[in-house]
Amino acid sequence: MAGANSQGLEKRKLLVDGVQALLAGRREEAQQLLLSYVDQDELNEEAWLWLSGAVDDLDDIETSLQNCLQINPNNDRARQGLAWVAGQRSSRRPN
Repeated sequence: MAGANSQGLEKRKLLVDGVQALLAGRREEAQQLLLSYVDQDELNEEAWLWLSGAVDDLDDIETSLQNCLQINPNNDRARQGLAWVAGQRSSRRPN
């Protein structure tokens, strides 16, 4: 049982370290850590939301936010993020 608990703590550390890296402005490091985390736990709403802030491509941001909303359709921050993505896309369209 100790092995499973140790693995859980190591996995959680990926999330915590990823969030800390993002907050410190180390986006590439944050992206790598958070991607590693969601590879292990695809159903973590919090991780997908943080990952959306660590990636640059609008498609990647949208995918992260949509994954978050699949887990919790009532996540207001993810909804706001998708609205922001839509606004970015409309402002980038040629006239």
